[in-house]
Amino acid sequence: MKTDDFFRASGRIPSWAAAVSIYATIISSVTYLSIPAKAFASDWTYYPMLFTIPFVIPLVVHRYLPYFHQSGCASAYELLERRFSPLVRMMASALFCLYMVVRIALVLYLPALALSCVGGWDLHLSIITIAIITIVYSAIGGLRAVVWGDVIQGGIFIVGALFSVIYLIANTQGGFLGFVDMSLAADKLRLVDWDMTATKATWWVIIIGGLAFNLISYTSDQTIIQRYISTCDVKASSHSLWINAWLYIISSILFYAIGAGLYTFYSTHHLPLLEIDAVFPYFIVHQLPTGISVLLMLALAAATMSTVSSCINSLATAFNVDFVKRLHPSISDDRLLLSARFTSILGGLLGLIVALMMSTWHITSLLDYFNTTLGLLTSGLGSLFFMAVFMPRINAREAMTGFIAGETIVLLVWLFTPLSFFLYGAIGLGVCIFSAYILNLIYSRLSNW
Repeated sequence: MKTDDFFRASGRIPSWAAAVSIYATIISSVTYLSIPAKAFASDWTYYPMLFTIPFVIPLVVHRYLPYFHQSGCASAYELLERRFSPLVRMMASALFCLYMVVRIALVLYLPALALSCVGGWDLHLSIITIAIITIVYSAIGGLRAVVWGDVIQGGIFIVGALFSVIYLIANTQGGFLGFVDMSLAADKLRLVDWDMTATKATWWVIIIGGLAFNLISYTSDQTIIQRYISTCDVKASSHSLWINAWLYIISSILFYAIGAGLYTFYSTHHLPLLEIDAVFPYFIVHQLPTGISVLLMLALAAATMSTVSSCINSLATAFNVDFVKRLHPSISDDRLLLSARFTSILGGLLGLIVALMMSTWHITSLLDYFNTTLGLLTSGLGSLFFMAVFMPRINAREAMTGFIAGETIVLLVWLFTPLSFFLYGAIGLGVCIFSAYILNLIYSRLSNW
């Protein structure tokens, strides 16, 4: 195997497989468990965020895809050196690697926590088992193994989610009509909160936050970029993005319907309620026939492993292309491949250690915690790529200053204001881009004096 196979699958991934892999990377155990839990406890007001994806994809297809494909880079952050400086590239890549370790930990921790709560499984053993299996096949097979693993795992958890919805509705009093009536009566199907406050998921917060979140994800996240540059050309990448978008939007209805279905099912059978994040796995373990329960446990494991494997491979790619190869340009392909496999193992183990640390923390909602972490760590990355593509006058000094300003403001907003975490990405993007633009104007005026 060559490093191009390990990092990019030599550009031979079919567009439909890349689409399913992107989808499986986004739909993690956090989605599989936390969205039903959120819909069970409240409503569907997070779902309209997905409606912003079709507004972001055309921008990605027409402006970003040619930029990434023409470069031939395995790491997206290599482009930031060409456009700005080596320091900007390494800073962005390091931040991404940090985000990947945290994401691996979150995705490992949630299903293990749920299984330990409802099935009596040992929390630490569950985390370690899933992590080790995923680390092994990610380190051996590279991106090709990860993508085709995602395709299989994506199919498993879609089937599992579909069956869950059918079973829950069929076992609700009155069937489908009973499900609808009970959900409407309890306001479980509400899509929009028309309040104007900025402290919760109101309609305008979801729209602005969704646009920023999806722009950041599809233009600066190596786990996604790595998949659409693993196809043969821009046209194939465009197809993969559109397939992924509609697959994500349509299939997510299942996860929100599971939440509403859990409410109507528990109401029908007058069962006691329990810890919110554990409500779906509790249903799987205690209410389903054994064979079906095993199927859904496999779906949960698939959702976990697909995202963890993607994070491991992307972390290894970014670190080895942006640091190892950048600092040692004469390194042989065999040694770089060995380094990539070692980094895959090390990155996975770091995520495992952080997941074990999380088991000692008190986190009230994993979905909200995940989105908060995303907003804090990635808004600056999205702004750097936006400036690289759309603002040719911005230089490395201005980009770096804007990046620091944006990340600082987001951190202060998180620490000292009650603003919704959905706005963190938009605030970070706006402050970074605006700061860099103002600095550029100031330096341009000074140079003309």
